[in-house]
Amino acid sequence: MSIAENPYATPQSRLSWMPVRQPVFLVVAPRKFLSMVLLTLGGYFVYWLYRQWTLYQQASGKRLWPWVRVLFPACYFCSLILRVMQELEQGESAYYWWPRCLAVMIFVCGCLPLTVLWLLSPFAALAVAACIAVLQVALALQLQCAINHLERDPEGEGNAGLTRANWLGIAAGLLGWGLLVIAGVWGAG
Repeated sequence: MSIAENPYATPQSRLSWMPVRQPVFLVVAPRKFLSMVLLTLGGYFVYWLYRQWTLYQQASGKRLWPWVRVLFPACYFCSLILRVMQELEQGESAYYWWPRCLAVMIFVCGCLPLTVLWLLSPFAALAVAACIAVLQVALALQLQCAINHLERDPEGEGNAGLTRANWLGIAAGLLGWGLLVIAGVWGAG
């Protein structure tokens, strides 16, 4: 009795492994992302943007200038969000988020500090800029969660630990925080 005669028989075809999907974006655990951005005085955010664009360039084969996209994040951050959205739409599992709203919010938050400086006193402008920075980090965290889902590592466990480079960045950031505190005390006194 052949397979054609027995519809319940196991298929006799040769199975082959599908090629491993190359990562398109950088996976980072949310808790690591938040702590690194805060402890490095925002320096990790610059590194994070650069790595996102370089990985995307490698995966897509498109010719990009990642360093230009890092120098002008307000112009290119929305593009990064839309690229993640496109990759997620091609995937098998659904991820529910609002990428266009996120892109608009990021763009507005990127432009607000420039207008705030002209309208407010220096101390009030600093307070508003700090609030905008917190909002930007929260919005970037939303993007990171979408990236983690896309890369099939929702918790970001593939990049949850701190490396030596991370510790060096934290040391430099803490030094920067210390200098800011000293400058604030010196300026107030």
